[in-house]
Amino acid sequence: MPAPETIGAAFLKQVETNPGTILFETRRGTGVGSLTYADFKMRIELTMLAFARKGVSAGQVVGLANTNQIDTFAAIFALWALGASPLVLDFRSPPSDILERAARSRAVCIFSDFRKLTQNEGVLEAPRGGEVAKTSGGLIFPATPHVTADFIMSSGTTGVPKLHPLSHEELLSAIDRMAVGGERGHWGNAVSCLNLSFPGTRYIWFRNALSGRKIITVPVFFDYGELDAALLHEDAEEVTLPPVLIRGLVQHIKAQGGVGDGPRYDRLVKMQSIGGPLLGPVLTEAKSILSDKLCVTYSSTQTGIISRLEGDAIDSHPTSVGKPLPHYHIRIVDDEGCPLPNNQVGHIEAQVNGNAARPGDRGYLDDEGYLHVVGRVQEYFCRNGISFNAPDLENRIQDVTGAALCCVISIPNEAGEEDQIVAVIEAEPSHLSEVKIRLRAHLSPLTRPDKIVLMRVLPKTSGLKIARAQLGQMIEETPEVCHAI
Repeated sequence: MPAPETIGAAFLKQVETNPGTILFETRRGTGVGSLTYADFKMRIELTMLAFARKGVSAGQVVGLANTNQIDTFAAIFALWALGASPLVLDFRSPPSDILERAARSRAVCIFSDFRKLTQNEGVLEAPRGGEVAKTSGGLIFPATPHVTADFIMSSGTTGVPKLHPLSHEELLSAIDRMAVGGERGHWGNAVSCLNLSFPGTRYIWFRNALSGRKIITVPVFFDYGELDAALLHEDAEEVTLPPVLIRGLVQHIKAQGGVGDGPRYDRLVKMQSIGGPLLGPVLTEAKSILSDKLCVTYSSTQTGIISRLEGDAIDSHPTSVGKPLPHYHIRIVDDEGCPLPNNQVGHIEAQVNGNAARPGDRGYLDDEGYLHVVGRVQEYFCRNGISFNAPDLENRIQDVTGAALCCVISIPNEAGEEDQIVAVIEAEPSHLSEVKIRLRAHLSPLTRPDKIVLMRVLPKTSGLKIARAQLGQMIEETPEVCHAI
């Protein structure tokens, strides 16, 4: 039998084989629900009919910005069945950003179930399918392997997110490499709490939907108790989380008195940290408290997974992101592209399949071949002849102030001199005087930020990284929020 040409066709094969197998288990508070493959197929059909009634047709690009991620997943398949291409957007982004990304992809419309977002011109209320007793059996996916199936979007932490269209053929190949080729290591029934606008989450959901493995979902608006309960589920085998959630989970377990003699989630075959590197004592503590199957994955939108740190290497090299995968060649180069020796910081350059790309990070290779990431190129500052990077300063500010999060960025100086360094700190604005006093007392004037901004909650991307570009825009538009140290 020939291989399926689209994700949709591959999914239908799973429905035929395992109609009563649970695809989704949903957890909200103390409530638990489930959807089988047959149930989800029905939801896709109803969503397809609802989209058709709204005038969606083949060849169109349609934006999706929902809070309900299972509805988003059904909408992706429904649009494929109509011959349309989905563009998954983060409903938490500013409406101007959502509309701009939709315009760049030439989307004809955006649908959302987020009432606050649908109040904006150009965003329509997400269609809802009616209730039926059984599936109609009319779900068919066009054999269009070269049509755009997805748009891979970079995180947009330090600049405008890049959009890259991916065909059904390319997407299916990538999912096959993930499942069969082992690019992402061990895997299984996945606990998922991240927005599907994060490409890595979509890949995991596609992979499991095509492989007969369960997806245990936690709502996008969740608390750590809900995430903890999902990870303790008897069927949970895998989870991918950004460092901010891993740190938060550790603090939650410590606060609840849940630290035992061994890792809490001993059933997991993999707990993956992806995004900004999880390093040092925070990493080793997380491995001890959460899972000894914890691994740190370093990747970029351009190149995919570059390196992985796991097992005993976490204890011996906790400040690295591991050794590059066998099919990657990593060079550290200077500003002119000339190779640098081991242990010297420069631009990280990844070469794979004859193509070279720079993920945008600075780092170095040590004498044992381990890769160390010291920060984004845009996060590397030089002031008064002193060079330093944002992550180091952010960690120092968090230690000094006790803040949960901090983001250090540079903004143009109105006087035309060198850029000013601004620290945006997640703290109550009423604590401004106390924070100023602590920073003056504990930070060197050579690296101390010029100004600070206190915010109750820092904006984040779909992958839960701090949205640095958004913060820079906010400060540019409302400079009065900045306070000189």
